[in-house]
Amino acid sequence: MEIQRITSNPPLSPFAPVWDFCIGNDHVDGIDLGALKHTILSNERKVKSIKPSYTENGKLIDGHTGLGKNSTTSRFLSYNLLTWQTPEIDELRHQILKKVIIYNNLLGCSLPRELWIQCWMNVLRFGQRIKPHLHNVDATCYLSGHYTVQCKKTSTVYISPENQINDPYEIHVENKPGSMTIFPSYIPHYTTPHYSFSPRITIAFDIFLNRDKENFIKLL
Repeated sequence: MEIQRITSNPPLSPFAPVWDFCIGNDHVDGIDLGALKHTILSNERKVKSIKPSYTENGKLIDGHTGLGKNSTTSRFLSYNLLTWQTPEIDELRHQILKKVIIYNNLLGCSLPRELWIQCWMNVLRFGQRIKPHLHNVDATCYLSGHYTVQCKKTSTVYISPENQINDPYEIHVENKPGSMTIFPSYIPHYTTPHYSFSPRITIAFDIFLNRDKENFIKLL
């Protein structure tokens, strides 16, 4: 696994910003990408038939991605892709845990006693992109991840806290089919536009320390 570590300079003031985070990227062996692509596309209509989630004020919940109510992404709270019982989905779940363990070992972090996961699919068509957003900022914030099934010439861009409004420092990770990226859930990120007539198919997930939602399943 390739680790990119982004750290702030040592603070010279008690009010200077401080950050230290790592983005891990690795190729995943053992998953049949063709079968996984078929599973996702054959379930796309079913997922879109689920009613999108809205806030109490009536605002659509699409994870602030900008993909809108007609996307699979706006249903991410209402199902868990890892509950689909196919060989490639079972292997994906196994590989996610494997990569999370590797990521923690490389950083010298102990694994929690248990981990829970929410997982969903993002299917983008020509001209679509995912806008800057982040997944979690509360006290139990842990890890998120992204797995590429099919794409052509797009990247996921992670935004460092360094001057992130005026002139952000960005880490570009090319979306190569079969690659998985692990990162802290509080890191903002977005994607470059998708300019291909073949759908851009990716799988995203959030990992938690406890089961806060019904659709979470146990990873560890």
